[in-house]
Amino acid sequence: MSTLKLGALAVLVAGIPALGFRISKIDFPKFAGSIDCKWDGEACPGAAQGFVLSGKVGEEIPDPTAPELAAGGKVVLGFLEGKPFSWSRYSVDFPNARSKWVVLNELSSGDQNNVFLTQWKSVGEDLEFVKAYPQSFPLDLGETYVFAKALLPDNSLLLILKGEGSDAGVNLQDFRLFRLQTPDKLKEVARRTNRSEIPVQKILEKINADQPVDEVVDSALTCEIAKGKKAPSGGPLLRFIKTRTRILYTKAGPQETPAGKDTTTLDIWKSVKAGR
Repeated sequence: MSTLKLGALAVLVAGIPALGFRISKIDFPKFAGSIDCKWDGEACPGAAQGFVLSGKVGEEIPDPTAPELAAGGKVVLGFLEGKPFSWSRYSVDFPNARSKWVVLNELSSGDQNNVFLTQWKSVGEDLEFVKAYPQSFPLDLGETYVFAKALLPDNSLLLILKGEGSDAGVNLQDFRLFRLQTPDKLKEVARRTNRSEIPVQKILEKINADQPVDEVVDSALTCEIAKGKKAPSGGPLLRFIKTRTRILYTKAGPQETPAGKDTTTLDIWKSVKAGR
């Protein structure tokens, strides 16, 4: 903890929220902040107090993965190193260009990625923190970003976030659908998830031992908003497409064969009205 700047350290130790925090839009990809969640399941009541520590990675927060920053139920949020940053990838303007909802992924180490939606106000060349939605959206693997958006019939906004990751034979897609209403009302209205697991290590061990290997099936989930076509309710029509692939692993490499796909549709505006 000695690597932290004195001023930032004082804020962290005292637990005083950094209210009204501002950062330039140019520096925003380097942003990181710690929230004292005071966890209640996946709920984060402490989000109402804002960030207890915030600043730029490499300056006010030299190492956002430092375990002491996440001690006592805190979570460090920001943008994962090595991922390409763009405003369209992590943010959406709503209800106007002066207000941004930004997706922040967890930087502190843990068993899963706690993802948060945060609201910021554009002030000239800066962004000023407004609030963090007091609910985490955990992802087992990888990162979450803005996938798509569409207006709903009442001019609220459908926001689709996609979480995805892969590691050691695990392939994950996690779509979360939210409705944004003015000025700052947010509600998750649907979720679709696909997780495929292939025992890669065991397969490689069999190949190296010249033992027969069985064919396995991998799958992936995609989402699309139908163009030029509306759902019966008058809102956007969503399609979720699950594609399967048969894979035979050999010493020469994997041999892949398409194994079909399943398509389901979602009338999201009908679902939103039913859930009011």
